[in-house]
Amino acid sequence: MKYGIDIGHNCPPSDIGYVGIRKEDELNKEVGVKVIAKLKELKHEVVYCTPSADSSLSNSLYRRVNKANEENVDLYVSIHFNGGRGDGTEVFAISESSKKTAKRVVDEIAQLGYVNRGVKDGSFLYLLKNTKMPAILVEAGFLDSKDDMERFNAENIANAIVNGITTF
Repeated sequence: MKYGIDIGHNCPPSDIGYVGIRKEDELNKEVGVKVIAKLKELKHEVVYCTPSADSSLSNSLYRRVNKANEENVDLYVSIHFNGGRGDGTEVFAISESSKKTAKRVVDEIAQLGYVNRGVKDGSFLYLLKNTKMPAILVEAGFLDSKDDMERFNAENIANAIVNGITTF
């Protein structure tokens, strides 16, 4: 299978993500790099969809989607952490097939001890509504939650994401 992996934000200077107890860019990258390596170990093709730099958030988003669409990936996965005084994990999706994948991913992450906030409607998210393939946006935990940040382990979250997207 061909996966488009988007390590959320990580596109300075315009797209750097949320800062709470930890920085979103850093955690997204810790997890994303491991997800890519694990998928390659499983002999899947991986397309890296994160631009290295950009002048605006809107152009950063456009380039991520455009890369996935041009490369005709089978599944687009955008990796993030949340902010806003909550706890737990949630995954955004739009199509029925992406919602099934999202459910597997959110359940896998929740097994690590995170509150399971479920699958959420992602129809308002540029990344999900502009990709031509099934797509999910993972919010692996809350950066401003002491519990979530104490529980954070990049290896475990990467394993949970990979298990969720490769199990059918």
